[in-house]
Amino acid sequence: MIKTMIVEDEKLARDELKFLIEKDPDLEVLYEIADGEKALKVLKENTVDLLFLDIQIPAISGIEIARILNKQKNSPYIIFTTAYDEYAVEAFQLSAVDYLLKPISDQRLAESLDRAKKEIYANHTFNQKLDNLFANLNDSKQKECLNKIAVMEKDYYLMLNFADIYYFSTKDKKVWAHCHKKSYMTSFQLKELEKMLPEQFFRIHKSYIVNLKHIKAVIPWFKGKYQVLMEDYSEHKIPVSRSKVDQINKLLNLK
Repeated sequence: MIKTMIVEDEKLARDELKFLIEKDPDLEVLYEIADGEKALKVLKENTVDLLFLDIQIPAISGIEIARILNKQKNSPYIIFTTAYDEYAVEAFQLSAVDYLLKPISDQRLAESLDRAKKEIYANHTFNQKLDNLFANLNDSKQKECLNKIAVMEKDYYLMLNFADIYYFSTKDKKVWAHCHKKSYMTSFQLKELEKMLPEQFFRIHKSYIVNLKHIKAVIPWFKGKYQVLMEDYSEHKIPVSRSKVDQINKLLNLK
């Protein structure tokens, strides 16, 4: 079932569009929203596959909503519904599935839904194949042989070379891989990474694993502890846990 949202400030238009959409057994309208601000809030808290989006709506325009969503991972597919044709070029630049001019005919809506369903199902199939691929690579020895890790980039998996990763960190229960200028969310926990990463990576703190080859400097801290300065663009400083100080001394030939 394709989870659908309608963003339209006119109730009669919302009701009519919902009636037409739900003639298709593959679609379910879960949300009907009258303004842009509320729509963004609902989208932030819930997963939607397909968004029917009017352009002239209160608070935040439909075009601005599309710009915001276009920067996010796994954003819904968008079909614009509007009485204005002057936004069509920008709408398609924002990867809209379709641009429907009001009043919307049954035939035109059916064509748009067919196009949306093809794209949504194709994307779901692709993601499932990727999930199966990485599930088959779940053995830590296989991952180590790859010398790569899958990270999330918009709507696809990017394969990062271990050598290009400066450090891993955890925040809000998510683990991030940090490269020279950019960071990527992973689907792993630090304890899983410890098992699969090559020897140049070391868990220096409960919240960090660093690539020893990308340490720029070691800075003495209070009570015999250290901070390490990484070579990444922002020269991030990472604390060394007290329990790891002796190991760092040996690994980096400090003492």
